[in-house]
Amino acid sequence: MNLWEYYKLLGLRQGATDDEIRKAYRRKALEFHPDRNRAEGAHDMFIRVTEAYDYLTSHPHGRNITEEEVLRNYQAWVSYRQAEARKRAEEYARVTYAAFRKSTLYKSTSNIDGTTVFLGLGLAVAVIFMTIFGYTYRIKRATSLQEEPSVTLALVSITIGIIYLSVSIIYLSAWIAQEKAKKKKKRHVAES
Repeated sequence: MNLWEYYKLLGLRQGATDDEIRKAYRRKALEFHPDRNRAEGAHDMFIRVTEAYDYLTSHPHGRNITEEEVLRNYQAWVSYRQAEARKRAEEYARVTYAAFRKSTLYKSTSNIDGTTVFLGLGLAVAVIFMTIFGYTYRIKRATSLQEEPSVTLALVSITIGIIYLSVSIIYLSAWIAQEKAKKKKKRHVAES
């Protein structure tokens, strides 16, 4: 989230004072705390509201600080992020590869391109169609046994096409699931 979204989440205008931020947070925390609100999404909303409060009260935006302090704060933030990234990387290095593949980090690197999926489907269908069309065309045109096409070669080509089609369909279903997850995430962000 960005600075504007944090203010909006707490129902505040940009540049609100620390007191206004604290009061808005208290109201939202009371409204969404999981002990007080068992509605679906309340737990996540409480986390987001707390994140917004934590960020806004620690963010130097709009405060009277010098450029040197801004630079020092930025460098501290960069160092912190690097240390956190290093710590997570070391944790991932300690687990098995199978466990690492199940991690959120690894799953976040999966990106299936829709163009490639549809190109794969098209090529698979083309291989199957061309094999069937080519075989029937050659059978009709053959005037002797030597000119007839090989049944084995046609079966191998069709098998390859079907395997390719099956893999493409698997990728298509994964791509559809990925797109649904993206839309759900966008909807969730837009609603908050």
